[in-house]
Amino acid sequence: MTSQAAIPPTGSDVLVIGGRGFVGSHVVRALIANDYRPHVFGPAMAADLLADKAGAFGETVGSLEDRDLVRQVLATVKPAAVVSCAAFGAGDQGLMRSGESDADKAFAINVDGFRHLIAAVAEAGIQRLVWTSSTVVYGPASDYTAEPVDEDAAKRPRTVYGLTKHIAEEVADFAALRHGLSITGLRLPLILGPGLWYKGAAAALAELLQAGSDGGTHHIAFHDHPIDLMHVSDVAAACLAVLKAQKPLATVYNINGFTASARDMVAAVERQRPGVSVALDVTAPMMLFPLISDARFRRDTGFTPAFDLAALVADLAISPGTASSKEAP
Repeated sequence: MTSQAAIPPTGSDVLVIGGRGFVGSHVVRALIANDYRPHVFGPAMAADLLADKAGAFGETVGSLEDRDLVRQVLATVKPAAVVSCAAFGAGDQGLMRSGESDADKAFAINVDGFRHLIAAVAEAGIQRLVWTSSTVVYGPASDYTAEPVDEDAAKRPRTVYGLTKHIAEEVADFAALRHGLSITGLRLPLILGPGLWYKGAAAALAELLQAGSDGGTHHIAFHDHPIDLMHVSDVAAACLAVLKAQKPLATVYNINGFTASARDMVAAVERQRPGVSVALDVTAPMMLFPLISDARFRRDTGFTPAFDLAALVADLAISPGTASSKEAP
């Protein structure tokens, strides 16, 4: 993990790779709210998560696999910084299942596409790149003697998606050393919030947290171990904290919103929604990741997440669709 010089962006144009995805669309919203001019690059999406922001951002439809188009967009937009939220997803499977179902495509986007993006950024003379990694670069919780783990803990991925992010982190570290770029990766925990459209663990928990609009009893099957969670608007705010940083940052950080178990979530839903009952069927986890420490990121950027569990439950009750009731400041 390399430390870097502080290189704050000098302009307000920011290229957002994957800007129509779940996380990327919230980054675009946060940029607009903070008077940046985002330009979205990525594939067309079936769901328009930015419909209410039409006209507030530029867009080029394409893939990271198209190296010439990536260079062309950088030359045309001339962004002061790039935020990449790109990751291979096959339909609505979720990122980990997508990696298992098509490892070649996962490597093509998450590793080679990212490597080519860094090369294009360096060639264009852009000095700051922020990108989303994942806490699945760590191995199972049983691999670690103590929790929470910080950025010094060994990376021991057991999934294709985790492996691609592990390799991408090494590529980023190499590029920061070789090209002198300011590259910062943010390892995301499980992300929840408005606009989540794909399946997986996050979707199951989102369904729980949104339960109760029609009252009655709801059922969820999930394990009851504590897990790290974050509201998607807080992820966007963390990306902005990196863009605005005036001090040297590391090439990778753990970030987190809060830690809770499924039983904690059930209790939060029942507290906020009288008349709602949630039955939890406790199951064994398919894979349990270690809890993380985000102390370094908070120390280096001054970042504090806006959403705890209660705020997340309240927000999902108000805005289960595409926009949060409280976008990133």
